Amino acid sequence: MQQTFRRVITYLLNQYITVLSVLALVNCLTYFVLTTDLLEQEGNIALVKLSSDQSRLVSDINFLTLQLNHVTDPAKITAIRSQILNDQVLLRDTLATLENGDRFIRRGDKLVREKSVLPNELNAIFFDEPIELSRQINNYLEASKIIVNASAKKEELDQAALFRLHSELAPDVLEGIEKATSTYQKLGEHKLRNTMSLQNIIFLIALGTLGLVGSVLLRPLILKLKETTFKIQEEKNFADNVINTAEALIIGLDPAGKVTLFNHYAEESIGWDEEEIKGEDFFEQFIPAHEQEILKQLFDGMMDGSIEFAEEVETQMIIRSGEHINIVWHTTVVHESRTRHPIMFLATGLDITERKQQELQLQQTHAELEQMSARLKGEVDLAATLQRSILPNPIIQLPGIQGKANLLTSSEVGGDYYDYYVVDGHKTVLLVGDVSGHGVAAGTMVSAAKAGVYPLVHAGVSNPAEILQSLNETMLATAHQSLLMTMACITLDAVTGKLTFANAGHVLPYLWRRQEQRWEILEASGLPLGKSIDSDYFTPSIELQMEIGDRIFMFTDGLVEEESPEGEAFGYDRLENLLNHCGEVEPEIFHSRLMGALNQHCEGRAFTDDITILVINHSDRVMPVATSVEEASDIIRLSDTFYRRGDHPIPRISREYVVFFAEQEYADLLSRFSQDGICRVLPRNNKICVDIGWEKLLNQHHYSVNDDLYTLLPASPLRKQFQLTHTEDKLFIMEEVQAWLTDQQLIPEEHLESLIVALDEMIENSLYAAPRDGKGIPYYQKGVSRELSEHEEVRIDIVLTDKHMGLMVTDNWGTLTPAVFLKSISHAMNSGVEAGIGGAGLYMLWRLSDYFQIRILPQQKTQVTTLWDLGNPVNMDTSSGFQFLYHSKYDAENKVGA
Repeated sequence: MQQTFRRVITYLLNQYITVLSVLALVNCLTYFVLTTDLLEQEGNIALVKLSSDQSRLVSDINFLTLQLNHVTDPAKITAIRSQILNDQVLLRDTLATLENGDRFIRRGDKLVREKSVLPNELNAIFFDEPIELSRQINNYLEASKIIVNASAKKEELDQAALFRLHSELAPDVLEGIEKATSTYQKLGEHKLRNTMSLQNIIFLIALGTLGLVGSVLLRPLILKLKETTFKIQEEKNFADNVINTAEALIIGLDPAGKVTLFNHYAEESIGWDEEEIKGEDFFEQFIPAHEQEILKQLFDGMMDGSIEFAEEVETQMIIRSGEHINIVWHTTVVHESRTRHPIMFLATGLDITERKQQELQLQQTHAELEQMSARLKGEVDLAATLQRSILPNPIIQLPGIQGKANLLTSSEVGGDYYDYYVVDGHKTVLLVGDVSGHGVAAGTMVSAAKAGVYPLVHAGVSNPAEILQSLNETMLATAHQSLLMTMACITLDAVTGKLTFANAGHVLPYLWRRQEQRWEILEASGLPLGKSIDSDYFTPSIELQMEIGDRIFMFTDGLVEEESPEGEAFGYDRLENLLNHCGEVEPEIFHSRLMGALNQHCEGRAFTDDITILVINHSDRVMPVATSVEEASDIIRLSDTFYRRGDHPIPRISREYVVFFAEQEYADLLSRFSQDGICRVLPRNNKICVDIGWEKLLNQHHYSVNDDLYTLLPASPLRKQFQLTHTEDKLFIMEEVQAWLTDQQLIPEEHLESLIVALDEMIENSLYAAPRDGKGIPYYQKGVSRELSEHEEVRIDIVLTDKHMGLMVTDNWGTLTPAVFLKSISHAMNSGVEAGIGGAGLYMLWRLSDYFQIRILPQQKTQVTTLWDLGNPVNMDTSSGFQFLYHSKYDAENKVGA
C-alpha cells in the first residue's frame, strides 16, 4: 500500500503541468461563466427595455389619439398623426423582435440582435390564451390605425372607436406587456442565479482540487496559490480595465448613497478624480436639487427590494466647472452572493448633452418649418381666395344670354380661367383658358390673364382674335415662354346673333343647333398664348350665325382627361353621349348632370387636374343701345369671412376696384380698412343697397358725367338745388331746405333732423376744410365770413322719392384723400367723437346716413352724397355702406356717360 501510494505521489509530482492546467481550467471556467453572464445579462436588459418600451409607445398612442379628438388646427393634427404613425411603426417592430425570440449579443462595442428561440413562458404570453399578447397588440394597432385614417380624411373621429381603443384594448395590452416584461426580468434573474450556482460549484471544485493538491504536496500548493493569486489580480485588473475603458459613466454607490466606484470615463466627463469623490454623497454632489427626489426614490426602492427593475431615468448632472450635462441612467443592484443582500447600487450613465442640443435645434428647426409652412399655406390660401375673387359670377345673366360657369381646382390655386364681359350693351365676350399645369405658378398666369383682360374691357374690345393677340403679348411678357396658356374666345352679338370664335390652342367648344337638334364643333386653330410673338389668331378665326335657343358649351381638357380608378379617361365619347341627352335642358340641370357623370366615373370628387365648364343659351335678341353700363367683372370682392380670418395683403394696384362685402357690423374693422386702404364697403343686407342695385353701386368707380345723386336716385320729380355765393348764405339755405322738405309731408322728423345735421357739416367742409393749398394748409380759417370767388362753387342738391331721400354737396376743391378719410373715421370710431377733432364730421355723415359716398377728382371736384331709407329708423349704431372714389387725371379726361 505504501509503495502504491508512493507511486501515486511520484506520478502527481511528475504531472506538475497537469495540476497547473487543472487549476488554470477552473479559473478560466470561472472567468468564462462570469463574462458570459454579464454579456447575457446585458442582452436580457435590452430585451426588458424593449418590452417596457412597448408600454411607453402604447401610452403615447393613447395620449396622441386623445389629442387628435380635441385639436382642430390642421397643422397640429398633421404633426400628431405623424407622431402616432412613428409610434405604431416602433411598436410593430418591437413586437416582431420579441415574439420572434431574438436575443442581443455583445459584439465589440455594440449589441447585435441574433435569431433565437422564444422561451416557453414568453411563448405562452405572446401566443397562448388567455393573454395572447401578439394578437392584442396587433388589434390595438389596427384600432389606432382606423382613428388616424379617419383624421387624415378630415372625418369626425368615432367616439366608440376611441373608447374601444382606450378602455378595452389598451388596458389588456398594457397588462400583457407588463407580464412579458416581468417574465423577461425573472428569466434574467433565473439565469443569473444558475450562473452563480455554477460558479459556486466551480469554486468548490477548485477548492477541492487545491485541497487535494495541498494534501498531497504543500510546496506545489503554495506555488499554485501564488500563481492563482497572480491570475486573479490580472483578472481584476482586466475587469477594472473594462470598467475604466467603457464609454459610459459607471458609478457605484454603497447602501448609504456614498460613492464607492468611479470609472475613468466618469473622471474625464465630470472633472473629479476617483480618490477625490469616493465617500461623497452622490446625490448632493452631482444631481441638481430639483431632480434629486426621483433618483433617490429609485435608489431606495432598488436597495430595499421594492423595485426589481427600473426604466432608464434622465437627469441633469453637475460637473466640476458648475455646468450641467444631461445623463440617461441605467441602474441595477449588486447583491451579496449568499444572502442576496444589496451591497452596491450601480448606475451606468450615458452623456446625451449633445443629443439634447441636437433635439432642441431640431425642435427649433421644426418650429421654423411649421411657421414657414403656415405662412406659405396662408399665402397660398390668400392666392386662392384672390384668384376666386377675380372670377365673375358663375350665374351668367347678360343681354340675350343666360347660363352658368363652374371652375374646380385640383389644388388650392388653379390654372383654369373663365371670364365674360359686355361691350356696347349687346356684345358678350366669353373666355375660357387653361394654363399648362396648376398650382401657384399657374395661378400667377391666371392673374396675369385677368390683368390683361381688364384694359380690353374698358377699351371695349370685342373681336376674339384681337383679344387673344393682346393676351398673347401679356403672357409672353409675364412668363417668357416658361408657361403657356390655351384659351378659347367667343363673342356673341345679341342683336344679330353673329358668333365669332378665335382659338389659342384650346379644346374646341360645342355649339347646339336647336332647330337641327344636334351638336357641332367650332373649329379654329392657333398657338397657345405665350408661345410666340408671331402667333396669328385673325386668319383662322371663324364667324357663324346663332339662332335663339342655340347653346354654347366651353370647357377645359381636364374634363375629358380625368381618369377613373382603373385609369380610363372620361373621354370625348362619354362627353358627347352626355351632350346628346342634354341639348334642351336648362344650364343648371345640364351642369348638374355633367358633374354627376364625372363624379360617378372618377368615383369621387377629388380631381387630378383643374376643370372648367361653361354653358350658355342664346335666349333672345336685344335692341341696340347707344350707351352701356359696364359690367362689374373688374371688381375684386372681399368677403367678410375671408377678411376676418387673417391679416391678408390687398393688391396695391387698384384700391378703387376692391369692395368689401359686410355680412355683419364692421365698425371694428375700420382700423384695418385704414391700413389696407379699403375705401368701398357695402353691407350685403342693407335694404337701400338692394333698392339702388348692386350693379349700379359696384360700377360707381367708373367716372360719370352725371352727378352721383341723380345716378343713384334717377327719375325723381321732387328735387331741389341751391347755390352758395357767400358764407353767410349757409343759415338761410338750411332754413329753405328744411321748409321745402317739411312742405312735402313725406319725411319723418328724425330723418329731417339727420339731413339738416349732415347738411351743416357738408357745407362747413366745402367752405373751410376743403379749400387747401398743395401742402394741405387751409386757405381760410373756420368761421371767417367771406364771399366766394367766381371760380369757387358750393352746390347743394336734394332728391326726394316715396322711399328714399338724398343729399349731395359739390365743391371744386378735390383735396380730400382716401388715406385722410379712412384715418379720420377710424380715429373717431376708436377715440370717440369730439367736435372739430379727428374726422368727427366725416364719421357723423357715415353714421347718420344709410349710404355715404364721396367722389374726388384731385384738385378739381369733391362730391359728397348721403342717402336715407325713409322706412328705416335713423340708427347711429348701425354701420352703413360707404364708398370713397378717387379718380386720376386720366379718369376725368375719359368720362363715361351714365
